[in-house]
Amino acid sequence: MLERFGRRCLGRDSPVCSDVVRLLYRILRWLGIAVGTLLAVILLLFAAAWLINLHDDPLTPQAQALLQIAPNPYKPEDNIYLAMVGFDAPSGQSVIADGQARVDYYDQHLDAVLRDPSADAIADLAVKDPRRLRFKGDCNFLHPLDSSVWSEVPQHRDELQKLMADNRELYQRYLGLHSLRGYFETARPSYLTPLPGWTSDTRKLFLADLVLRIRSEVPAQSRTALAELKSDVQTWRAVLRGQGALISKMIAIANLQGDYLVVADMIADPRLSLSLNDQDADTLVPPPDLKDWDIGNALAGEFRVSSSVLRQTDELASVNWISEGQARTGVRGWLNRLSNRIGGHFYKLNATENLFAARTVRQIQAAADPVRFFGTPNESVTPSLGGRGLWNWRLIYNPVGKILDAIADGAYDDYALRAWDGAALQRLVRLGYELRRQRIQPAGIPAFLQQHPEVATHPADHRPFVWDAQRAEIRVQTVAKQRAGRRFFIPVWQPALAAPGAPR
Repeated sequence: MLERFGRRCLGRDSPVCSDVVRLLYRILRWLGIAVGTLLAVILLLFAAAWLINLHDDPLTPQAQALLQIAPNPYKPEDNIYLAMVGFDAPSGQSVIADGQARVDYYDQHLDAVLRDPSADAIADLAVKDPRRLRFKGDCNFLHPLDSSVWSEVPQHRDELQKLMADNRELYQRYLGLHSLRGYFETARPSYLTPLPGWTSDTRKLFLADLVLRIRSEVPAQSRTALAELKSDVQTWRAVLRGQGALISKMIAIANLQGDYLVVADMIADPRLSLSLNDQDADTLVPPPDLKDWDIGNALAGEFRVSSSVLRQTDELASVNWISEGQARTGVRGWLNRLSNRIGGHFYKLNATENLFAARTVRQIQAAADPVRFFGTPNESVTPSLGGRGLWNWRLIYNPVGKILDAIADGAYDDYALRAWDGAALQRLVRLGYELRRQRIQPAGIPAFLQQHPEVATHPADHRPFVWDAQRAEIRVQTVAKQRAGRRFFIPVWQPALAAPGAPR
């Protein structure tokens, strides 16, 4: 064809035509050989990779240990988790019984949903009784973590009285959490685990009522409210130390921070007639021990959730499941099934769980030790991808699993930092108490901070707290990426501000 084309274009006897045709012929012939060779090499490599991925690794001892859940030491009637899951049970019903019923329903239907995770099935798993108790109104005028509930509450006394009257049952349910022994998530680990049914408005109402009663002129009422504040601190410390996923730890840390800020403002108020003793301080804001803020067991819980997702992925791949929204018929349906089949072959469940387990162990160790956390270079995706990034021959085995682990790498780093910032705020409030107990004047605060680093530095990285003499505040230099406006400072007690007959 090329020869006829050349003769037609350049003339039948043209030597140029013959040379061009021969050159083009050689180019096309070698190009065809190169393309054919490349395709053969690709097919050969694909066949080798297919053979390499015919087996799966056994689970490592690390993975097996992380998959084990410690025995539940609490009866249902003692478990804060069940009370939180059933917190919005219909009026008059037991929150424990409702929480247990929701967990039982979830446990019984989880496998079916994981095998076919349609939107309707997932929604049905989390269905709630339409008669559930809802908070009437809102407490959006209070911001326990951003501003001072202590200062804001007196301006909203009338609103709070109405909110209390409208939500008394929810308020009593919140107080009921204080009588429970501990926190243990009894639901099977998965990304669909039942979440607490309570709202932040109920807690805001509790804090507001607490502040009003502590500021009361009636000593007995103030001491009763202080006792409830102690109980609240103990409850959320129990949740923090309990067996649960990260969301429970973050809820506990946030609520403890709210309690500590109320304590800090209470300590700094020179007009408060209620006095705190060392026993009160040791219960409310004891000298922090970072072991109390260790979220390692939550990271282990997150591994079990990840394991549930990985096992679901493996099962869906084995049945060639196609998600909603993807074509299931015709050429596109055939291509989707082929893609799932190939992807499933290059995804090895046990090998992937081993990668997740090794990363989780590193995270648990770092979360327990700030020196290790800050002193060890940040782990990148390198470990799971074989040591040299994506373009590495080791990626041939279980490439899908290694990519999944690389995506998840570093996702939990900030949680340990947030926990340590909570410990720093606890230490800061304890410092505020010591300043008042020892009657340290503002002029003497800088020297006091230098002389007592055990209460005046961040417990994780030991950076000093910052004294702002103009605002009469001490601030934590946080290590986590905190939300803008989050309060990590406290006012200090100044006896000179006390004025006889000042309004409360």
